[in-house]
Amino acid sequence: MKRMFLLTTLLITGTLIFSQPAEDKFMPVTTNSKSALSLYNQAMKYYDDVKLKDALETFKKALNADPDFFMANYQMASYYLLNRSDDNFNEYADAAINCRAKLTDAEELLKEGLVKLKQGRTNVTDLGKKLVEMYPDDPNSYNNLVSFQSLAGDSTGIVETLNKAIIIASNPASFYNQLGYAYLTLNQSDKAEEAFNKYIELEPKNPNVYDSKGDFYMFIRRYDKAYESYMTANSIDPSFSHDKAELAKQLYEQTEGKKLQIISI
Repeated sequence: MKRMFLLTTLLITGTLIFSQPAEDKFMPVTTNSKSALSLYNQAMKYYDDVKLKDALETFKKALNADPDFFMANYQMASYYLLNRSDDNFNEYADAAINCRAKLTDAEELLKEGLVKLKQGRTNVTDLGKKLVEMYPDDPNSYNNLVSFQSLAGDSTGIVETLNKAIIIASNPASFYNQLGYAYLTLNQSDKAEEAFNKYIELEPKNPNVYDSKGDFYMFIRRYDKAYESYMTANSIDPSFSHDKAELAKQLYEQTEGKKLQIISI
């Protein structure tokens, strides 16, 4: 299925701000609430694990703790933009752009991206590249660049970015997942399969790895293998892949003209 922090305190204009240290390799994340930052970090973990419902709910909880939390609003806006939900995008983008907190340079860069996207620009990859230059060891820099490249339809650029991200990430599993889909958009199924297999190797207990491999099998029209992979995901987490498994079974039986022999997972 398609798509972190040490704390310090700074006193800025009378408001207590929680942020990562400037010397840290990670992009600073600024909020006036320690609990909001903790929720934000948990939401980002859900995002990496492709537990999107949990991620969105937790981002919203972070915003309940700090409605002026730029990065939480930014992540929500980015999600809805990529999923073509204009009203929701505008709601969260406006909240991020109108944030009253003193933002870091990286956050100001992302804010500039939102402004340009609201103006109708679809290519803001230059800002994403600047972010990677500023924080070359932060996986989230690459995630933001990939999001911008996705909006611009730059699949080749996405592959290049993800391969760089894999090198610097302590756990590159989510990058291998994205890389698999990027290769599929380029019709490079052999490389896609390698990426998805690496994803499985790194996180064999994560149901999403088998959901993604199922999507790969659907792409190459191996519907029986897709069914098996989807059901493996479903056996780990019943919220995963059931409808996809049923579709794979239906397509197999239509194309093969026989019932799918179901083996217990």
